[in-house]
Amino acid sequence: MRLGVDFGTTNSTVSLFDGEQLHPITIDPHNDNPHVMSSLIYIDRKGNSTVGAQAAAVYLKRETGRPVRWRRREAGEIDITVASFENDPIEFTQNVNVLVDVAARGRLVQSIKTGLFNNRYKGTSIFDKYYRLEALIAIILKRLKIAAEKSLGETCDAVMLGRPVRFADSDLFDSRAEATLLKAAHLAGFKDIALQLEPVGVTHLFQHSTDARHTALVFDFGGGTLDLTVAKIGGNIPPQIIATQGVLVGGDDLDRTIMAWLMPYFGGGSDGILSPEMTDKLRTWQTMPELSQPYFLERIRRMQRELADPAPLAALETLVTRNIGFKLFKEIENTKKALSDTDSAVLTFKYESIDLVQTLTRRRFERIIAPYIDRVEDGITTLLKKANMRANEIDVVLRTGGSSLVPAFSNLLASIFGEEKQRAIDPLVSVGGGFAVAAHDYRPPYIPEPETLIQDISTTSGAELAVSTIGVGKLCYEDRDFAVDRLPYIFDGMPTIQTTNEDKGNEDSHYLRFRLTQPAMVYVAHESTAKKLPDWLGAFKPANIQIDVYDEFALIARSMTVYGKHFPAGEVVLGGNMAQGYVGNIILHYLIVVQPC
Repeated sequence: MRLGVDFGTTNSTVSLFDGEQLHPITIDPHNDNPHVMSSLIYIDRKGNSTVGAQAAAVYLKRETGRPVRWRRREAGEIDITVASFENDPIEFTQNVNVLVDVAARGRLVQSIKTGLFNNRYKGTSIFDKYYRLEALIAIILKRLKIAAEKSLGETCDAVMLGRPVRFADSDLFDSRAEATLLKAAHLAGFKDIALQLEPVGVTHLFQHSTDARHTALVFDFGGGTLDLTVAKIGGNIPPQIIATQGVLVGGDDLDRTIMAWLMPYFGGGSDGILSPEMTDKLRTWQTMPELSQPYFLERIRRMQRELADPAPLAALETLVTRNIGFKLFKEIENTKKALSDTDSAVLTFKYESIDLVQTLTRRRFERIIAPYIDRVEDGITTLLKKANMRANEIDVVLRTGGSSLVPAFSNLLASIFGEEKQRAIDPLVSVGGGFAVAAHDYRPPYIPEPETLIQDISTTSGAELAVSTIGVGKLCYEDRDFAVDRLPYIFDGMPTIQTTNEDKGNEDSHYLRFRLTQPAMVYVAHESTAKKLPDWLGAFKPANIQIDVYDEFALIARSMTVYGKHFPAGEVVLGGNMAQGYVGNIILHYLIVVQPC
């Protein structure tokens, strides 16, 4: 039994397909739709976490309206080196202090999926504990797993989990984000994990409901991204993906445009008096409280005294010192949703000095989101070029995702493909449901037993090496407790040769020999800090992916850059880790992954 899980920026779902019927799982009884869970996490000072609708409710109850109190706290020490033209570099240690909101009872984490799109984001400190990105994602995934097991009455270890078409333009960054998602699924307790592109889930759901063969465009527009896919669907033939395109536009961007429209009420906007830095922090509810720090708050209060009309700055002071940004953004989101059904909506928000009543028309909303509409249109154009198709060759347009309900985008699709071609699929359960359908028919790729693929291993050092499979959390070496921390999905469960880290300094040009019983790609992961690779590795091509190994002594993850080469069946010879040509100072021996062809 394999679950279908859609981990979304705004909402998440889990479903099961039994071959005939789709079964959405009840995962959040407190939500308006119990089959959907908001991707929210509230973590209190004791480290207790609450998710979904309850997370929002607890945050609103405990945090909204409380004063923000900043205190300086010592964060530790950093080593600083200053270059000198005449003498040796000057080295010294400096204490680092940070401002902390000591009145906070907990912290709300929203849109955590967007961290996968930012290669610089590794995690965050919440009170006295540091949470890596994968650990935060695992909190959501684990809740989905527990809910499914409770509903179905059995252990659910297998999952088909969605991922966007692209996390990043760079193949390396995209692979690292995927590896982080894979690790999060392992941390959540899943053991058999399959990843699939999110738009593909929708194709499988539609495939199940039609007998005719169609050329379909999937328009999957969620809170964080827009994923576009052209596919052949239906006719009792598996879906055929022709082209995909990711567009970095989501519903959260639309919410921020409404906040930008409200800026003048708080002293911002093109004619406002706020600095660009202050305006930038005002764009999201997460950064709004930073404007209550002494440096900014003093400026806000000074401007109130100097202005003939201090009301906007008084409203700004209330907004940033009473921790009500999340509540304001909930009203912004409700206004956006209302404009999908009406020509205008009134945004009302009142709290102390804030008495905000603004009418937003659909026409005005479409004007302020025009840059995003243009970006979406460019994405569709690019997709059709990739598919080598014209718009009239698309038979059906499948719209899904909460943001696909915005009329501006359905009108855009109608202008390109025709209104009659559009089909609106349940925006909240379609992707996860599609994964459940795909999961039912999923058959893991055949991978031969490592011992039948890799044989007759020998080393010049005399070390006895083991043949095994590589995976998140599995040991890398025979003689060290270093384990795989992050791993590209394509390598999960693949055969590997466990070397000994004692051989990391080997300089032999023919250090390791083994025999392949069938053709295979042999990948070597060499520590990224090497200044120059050994000559023998020059025959391998960079794979634009990395493997991270956790160093239990230094308590850090060390990155290994992957290189690959195709070998026919027969003998394979690899040189030593520090063979001729190598320059540098590395800690780990290289890793080996063998992918049968």
